[in-house]
Amino acid sequence: MSPGEITSQICGEASRLILRMHVFIKIIFFFQVSSSSCQKCLCPPEGPVCAAGVSIVPDGCGCCKVCAKQLNEDCSETEPCDYIKGLECNFGGKYGADKGICRARSDGQTCEYNKKIYQNGEIFRPSCKQQCTCLDGAVGCVSLCPRELPLPNDRCPHPRLVKVLGRCCEQLVCPEEMKTMKKYRKKERSNALENTAKLDCVAQTTDWSSCSRSCGTGVSTRLTVSRETQCKMVTETRICEVRPCAQIKMQQLKQMQTPSRPVRMSLDGCRSMKRLPVRFCGSCVDGRCCRPQRTQTEPVLFRCKNAKTVTRMVMLIQSCTCDYYCSETTSLYNVFNEVHKLRY
Repeated sequence: MSPGEITSQICGEASRLILRMHVFIKIIFFFQVSSSSCQKCLCPPEGPVCAAGVSIVPDGCGCCKVCAKQLNEDCSETEPCDYIKGLECNFGGKYGADKGICRARSDGQTCEYNKKIYQNGEIFRPSCKQQCTCLDGAVGCVSLCPRELPLPNDRCPHPRLVKVLGRCCEQLVCPEEMKTMKKYRKKERSNALENTAKLDCVAQTTDWSSCSRSCGTGVSTRLTVSRETQCKMVTETRICEVRPCAQIKMQQLKQMQTPSRPVRMSLDGCRSMKRLPVRFCGSCVDGRCCRPQRTQTEPVLFRCKNAKTVTRMVMLIQSCTCDYYCSETTSLYNVFNEVHKLRY
């Protein structure tokens, strides 16, 4: 072997060794950063306050509750995407990357709403009063405007909602304050209407909406306002399943369809750590809708394929009933929270 060939071989081996060391150092640095971000578990005393329609999820360390990142927003280990809406953090194929972008899972189905197509996990507002989310072919909507009056208190014994010029939603005012405002000039009165005195909010929670799917896994939502949420409207989400899609139509309604023994739930490639007494609703022979009558909501721990564990709120059916009122997810129409089941 000539001296030139020996020199070339030595240089090639040296280059490969340097490349391996560079990759090794990047891997070590990545794991140090990832582990260090999870070493200190310091959470704020107050829970996160999220915008309407944004889920509260555990961070990647399983340490603190955070507001989930939405479609096309930046994400990381400590800033996870909204997995409830079928979003995942896409790192663009970069090995060791610590920042990504929230994208919809490739297997999620699009939604059609008002002759427009929306991607799985996409949040949109069809009007100033509604915010909707595409959830694997189903559209779930929540109201952005208050629909119920707070309980009377000493500062506002007779609250009511009134329309204000230039505002989309009705505003909460007190008649007593309206009488006081009449003493001032029109300009001052209009400013007072727009800046209504802050009231001590009373903790309120709406009923859970109907399940977004008549069969198979869907979602159900409710709105909560309390001092813990700084008197802001927060959307809570739970997983629901009224009946399996493969269920054969029954001859008559049974009060409860229960498997022979508790089963483990499966969801998006994750399985529940414990077995649950899952129950389903049947069907009614007289044409009425069979829907859950009493339910309870429980946090369920799931283990996923990547060895991570996530906690999701799950609806457990306690009893069913036949009813002439049918939400769109069971037959005809749903009034509150407008959860729409789309055909595809």
